[in-house]
Amino acid sequence: MLSVSYIRCVAFFEEYFMLNNFEHSAADDFSENSKDFSHLSKLAVIVALQKEAQPILQAFCGDYKTWDSYGVTFIQGKIASNSKGENPTLTICVAGMGKSAAAAAAQALIIESNPQVLIFSGIAGALNPRLSVGDIVIGKNLHYLETNTQIIAECAPYKSVFESDPKLCDLAAKEAELLGFRLEKSLEESSSVAGDLSSDFKQNESNVNSAAYVCGNIATSDQFNTDPDILDTVRATVFGDCEEMEGAAAAHIAAKNGVPFLAIRSMSNRCGESYESVDSHKDDLVLAANQAGSLTLRVLKTLVK
Repeated sequence: MLSVSYIRCVAFFEEYFMLNNFEHSAADDFSENSKDFSHLSKLAVIVALQKEAQPILQAFCGDYKTWDSYGVTFIQGKIASNSKGENPTLTICVAGMGKSAAAAAAQALIIESNPQVLIFSGIAGALNPRLSVGDIVIGKNLHYLETNTQIIAECAPYKSVFESDPKLCDLAAKEAELLGFRLEKSLEESSSVAGDLSSDFKQNESNVNSAAYVCGNIATSDQFNTDPDILDTVRATVFGDCEEMEGAAAAHIAAKNGVPFLAIRSMSNRCGESYESVDSHKDDLVLAANQAGSLTLRVLKTLVK
């Protein structure tokens, strides 16, 4: 079930949105049948950690401003001019970890910057055995864990699974190819789940230096899961290619506001390690943040051409 803090957070921002008469949203800029992700003027990126924001700062073409509001950090500036000679605005939000933090930050970011596209960029733990440290998951679908999603779907936006925009997924995949990532099968595309995974892990050990990406499913949990049985269940039920703690909540809020969404995650570890062990691998954490940030930068540059 949703946490009390999450419910209060969403209710607060829904009321805030109505009281302040925020009638215009990014949904007004894109009809479902004619989305054109080019020449955009307002973009937003949400991350959980400062290290995930760091590589994206390269997008700014000059000075940028930083401020704290709504309990999160905002970074805003202009990025390289588009074909019209305009300099679009990019707003980055450092949200903190967890579903409630991500939901609150996503709504605050939308209120603050009214973006035409919202991208979540950051690190995650690999569930797909074909993925190693530094590999990428482009999140076609984002699933809540530990949640009765059918009950959630009784309220707007009436979804039990939250999606990245298909056109944005296709764009991210093309940019990943241009960066040299090779396409691998997602768990949903593959016949290998749960009990058949051990051989895939062994096979992939020799391939850790070859960057890969999948277009697949992201599992969002309130827990840092390490139990093998739980991880196998996530693989078998939602075909999770990676697990993290924010993505579905951010996608949920984007859907409520009609903002096209994209999730980009890079693997900092394979699920099963303890948090203390993962946190001690500082180089892997930075590598993963940089990989996700590099792909996010490519997507941003293409969106404003």
